[in-house]
Amino acid sequence: MREDYVVMGKVVGSFGINGWLKIKSFSEKIELLGKYENWYFSQDEKNWSEKKIEQFKINLNKISVKIYGINDRTAADGYKGYLIGIPRQSLPELANNEFYWNDLIGFEVVTLSDVLLGKLETFIETGANDVMVVEGDKQRLLPYTPSVVKKVDVKQQQIIVDWDENF
Repeated sequence: MREDYVVMGKVVGSFGINGWLKIKSFSEKIELLGKYENWYFSQDEKNWSEKKIEQFKINLNKISVKIYGINDRTAADGYKGYLIGIPRQSLPELANNEFYWNDLIGFEVVTLSDVLLGKLETFIETGANDVMVVEGDKQRLLPYTPSVVKKVDVKQQQIIVDWDENF
């Protein structure tokens, strides 16, 4: 698990001429990010800088945010690609068998017959269910559902799946 911050989103671009940022949320509920007054920005998940939120908007399941001190499109463009983190201690406690997506990134994805499919690269939110993007000998897209994901072993950093290795 990553210790200090949980990556909750990414800046995907600027919006308008007044310094607004377009955000891709990695949270199951995109409105969750709007509950935090301060966000932390990083390019490498090691060095974080704190920024205060001026305004937060959701329109058609897309997030746009205005940060204090970012007042034009040029300044906003400089944040494209930055990750958005929230301090782990600020996030709600999770129940057993619940995980922040960020904590699972990099885990090995292994079949029930112990065949390594690759490492979990990211998640895709589809609406119906979340999808794991697994990078190995080829890219695989696996649904994150109880019928596929049989076990998440945090100690071994593995996700055990019921999946045909040839698919």
